[in-house]
Amino acid sequence: MLQKRIKTSQSKKGKNFPSRERIQPNKNKTIIKVSSQRDIIVLFGQSNSSNSVLSNEYSKSKHLNYFNKKFYHLSNPVLGADGDKDSVAPAIAAKLKSKKPYIFLTNGWGGTSIYDWSHPDSMLVKYVKKNLKDLLKIHRLKYLIWIQGESDNNTDVDYIKEFNIFRNNLFSGILDKKIQEAKWIITQTSFCGNKRDYVLNNQQKKLAQRDKVYVTKVTDNLDINYRFDNCHFNKFGTEEISIEIAKIINNLNKKK
Repeated sequence: MLQKRIKTSQSKKGKNFPSRERIQPNKNKTIIKVSSQRDIIVLFGQSNSSNSVLSNEYSKSKHLNYFNKKFYHLSNPVLGADGDKDSVAPAIAAKLKSKKPYIFLTNGWGGTSIYDWSHPDSMLVKYVKKNLKDLLKIHRLKYLIWIQGESDNNTDVDYIKEFNIFRNNLFSGILDKKIQEAKWIITQTSFCGNKRDYVLNNQQKKLAQRDKVYVTKVTDNLDINYRFDNCHFNKFGTEEISIEIAKIINNLNKKK
């Protein structure tokens, strides 16, 4: 018997996401001067895109983490995302075959629905857009990694519609030439202590019908052996996610 899907709708008022709850720099974070143009990778979505996973330790990264108009060496926990553990960003960065360092803009927030990102007054989108506009004065947007969907599991959300609203809101007011090279990497994500939502996965896969959008097999293909709490990823899960995403980026870079 098919499970009845939960009815949902966009809220009238956007939710509050206080910036003070995002990870801030501490004494272990070193400011780096960046004098030449770099490529940008945005990592966002909900908790598995923020600081809520477990990760292997990596040696000092050449890649950068942007926060509040400054650049730092990329390390866990990443700046600008919420959570109190690790991020998949350093694991991805360690597998990238690039001569120059990437700038990682890490702005994920745990427990967020696609509605939180598609809301016309979304504080989440405003925060990412502000950072992007600052970065795009000099640097180039290359990849946007989107890991989100757990909060929309078994709902009647039109995910494609809401995602496109979110994307349009994110890029509104930014010149087309600034984003024309940007490619989206979207994970099939719905599972968090419940059953995998294949209806939602199918909507996520259909997003790849649009140009410059690539949908992964991770994260829903990773069972509880790859998660430390039946939702968030342990070191093995983080490795699997980072391997697939880095492979996509490396292969796309070969096609230049």
